[in-house]
Amino acid sequence: STRQILPFGRELQNVMEPSISAGAAGFIGVLRDYPGDSNQYYVPYDAIERPIPGVWISGGDGNRLRALLSGAPLRVKVSIDSVREMITAHNIVGELPGADEEVVIIGSHHDGPWASAVEDGSGIALVLAQAAYWSQVPQAERPHRLLFLLNAGHMAGGAGQRTFVEEHAAELESVVLEFHLEHAANELSDETGVLRATGLPESRWWFTSLIPRLQDAVRSAIEAEDLQRSMVVPPTMFGPKPTTDGADFYMAGVPLVNYLTAPFYLFDAVDTLDKIHRPSLVPVTHAAIRIVESTMGVSASGMRAG
Repeated sequence: STRQILPFGRELQNVMEPSISAGAAGFIGVLRDYPGDSNQYYVPYDAIERPIPGVWISGGDGNRLRALLSGAPLRVKVSIDSVREMITAHNIVGELPGADEEVVIIGSHHDGPWASAVEDGSGIALVLAQAAYWSQVPQAERPHRLLFLLNAGHMAGGAGQRTFVEEHAAELESVVLEFHLEHAANELSDETGVLRATGLPESRWWFTSLIPRLQDAVRSAIEAEDLQRSMVVPPTMFGPKPTTDGADFYMAGVPLVNYLTAPFYLFDAVDTLDKIHRPSLVPVTHAAIRIVESTMGVSASGMRAG
């Protein structure tokens, strides 16, 4: 068993909405019980402009604010320097021909809120590892045409993935599998008073469509590579639309496997290179290869049929 602090609450992106609905002039969010006592938390990231200013403060500062509020009435000034502008971002796509013209998409996103080594430098590395491996495999031994996708705008409401799905809607029926690879993270703990790695990987989630042959392939790959602390879970575990980067593919009816870990610091500036769980990179890569190989001889319609 493992205890895990998730990087989001049940509100997901809607952290400010209750305050807005109540008529608040501003939002001050307290990151109570947040390891490391940080205030650098990049949520929401849905690219929606709110009508009031908002700011996060650390749990320690929140305790001081509560103490002040318990006394005389308090006047608070919220001053925020931020920039919102329209930009053009680009999805990055590469292809390898395969044994047939149906498609396996292997993807992740290439943007993040900070330096964001785990979210999602590690995902980029995992996708590039797949491209490097499959480029050395003869075309006839690649189960299908392979499309490698690094989409933009994940931290702007998933704009890149959504646009890709919309623009290629007519082609999605020929997609056998969309395999997303995100976040190879170290587990961190502050039980000693100092934030440090435990030496373990953060719990691994394999969001997998409820297709028996696909679930079996994922479980077999996990066992073969001894990827402990893994959970095979339905994409809709947190709601009808997945909270992962592969969500729009799933909503379009494409069979999905979305590997990720969800450390508490996923949207925090503390996500630097030392947070990547490097021992995970090779076995997760091998497991992904096994899952892609399992689609050999399985058509897009056959996969959907189970």
